[in-house]
Amino acid sequence: HDHDTPRSIRDDLRDPTTTMATRASLSLLLLLCLGVLSYAVKIDVAQHEGGHDALLDAISSLAPTTYRIGRGIYDVTGPTAEEGMMGYAMPQQRAEGLHLRLWARAYIFVDSAGTRLAFVSSDLCMTMQSVKLGVIERLQGLYPGLYTMENVMLTGTHTHSGPGGFSWYALYDITTLGFSEKNYEAIVSGIVQAIVRAHNDLGDGVLSLSRDWLDESNINRSPYAYLFNPPQERAKYAWDTDKNITVLRLDRATGEELGAITWFAVHCTSMNNTNKLISSDNKGYAAYLFEKAKNGNRTIMGQGNFVAAFAQSNEGDVSPNTKGPHCPNGQACDFATSTCNGKTEECISPGPGDNMYESTQIIGTNQFKKAMSLFDNKAGAVPLQGPIHFIHTWVNMTNITVDAKFVPTNKTGQTCQAAYGYSFAAGTTDGPGA
Repeated sequence: HDHDTPRSIRDDLRDPTTTMATRASLSLLLLLCLGVLSYAVKIDVAQHEGGHDALLDAISSLAPTTYRIGRGIYDVTGPTAEEGMMGYAMPQQRAEGLHLRLWARAYIFVDSAGTRLAFVSSDLCMTMQSVKLGVIERLQGLYPGLYTMENVMLTGTHTHSGPGGFSWYALYDITTLGFSEKNYEAIVSGIVQAIVRAHNDLGDGVLSLSRDWLDESNINRSPYAYLFNPPQERAKYAWDTDKNITVLRLDRATGEELGAITWFAVHCTSMNNTNKLISSDNKGYAAYLFEKAKNGNRTIMGQGNFVAAFAQSNEGDVSPNTKGPHCPNGQACDFATSTCNGKTEECISPGPGDNMYESTQIIGTNQFKKAMSLFDNKAGAVPLQGPIHFIHTWVNMTNITVDAKFVPTNKTGQTCQAAYGYSFAAGTTDGPGA
């Protein structure tokens, strides 16, 4: 594709032979050079081998590389009433008000060779390709050739309580009863403005990385399926979900604290499918707490200097509803099928609070407290060195050769056009449609 001319990309993707339904955009953020990544892995392993302190001391003595760093934040809250919501795929879930506003938090990193990467975490269920194309087209008009399909990474926190209808594909707009131009414009223009603010904020700075465990904040909502992993694979881990929490700290060369990006694997489904208030859910609440703590409690959201994103990680079947699945009578759901009397709708995992607002607060606070403690322990962080790398590619998912060991017939297979199965329609223990 001609990635420097977004309109031509849009035209190409709308061609039936290259439709988005048969392609996947794979973006890999490599803010760290391979050497620094290996340090992070060694620190994690060393925690179990008793060598953590010595290794961390050696790494922390290294001088960090100076990068050009910028951060920005902008409101992407769309319609808060009479708009279908995106996440649970329930037509009756239409917005009736506001719980927590939605924000795009942007960060730009430039190394000494001029390699540039923009990373954005937005309080969205996901960043549709329609959004990526719209954002790049506008950025190209503002900064020709500077921000492209390759070096701009847009991510969503996966909140299930935002307004929907911002995809160009009917499947994602069915339950919102069509495309919403108002919501699409709020999202695209908001992300662009967050990047513009980060661009205008560029200045010399340093990066450092911290990592730890966070307990009591996520569970596996498909534990039966997880048991189908080989025993030798499961034996490598203490849990059936990823408990790692990683914090990237951003500082100006003068010592000013710029912001942080925190990665932790957990669904933003603390607000359940009965909710009708627009909300950024637990990750949005964590960001709210972090920014209030650093900018001052009286600072209006979106106007503080410190920008704290709680970005999504490998959240797959990772739920924040830590009480576990139960039937209406209080008994445990069927372990293999996650049903009650054969019905998936009655098998729900609540908690940890007494209601969804309290649960959002608890899981958000857990992430905030751990991220804050890692951020403030500057002496224990790993200073980042080396160049910035990024990779972006297009993959035709309908034409992938599948190794025989992953095919029931034990013969080499081939992917085909996508289809949704029964399990997708059934939803999860976070709620039907999740």
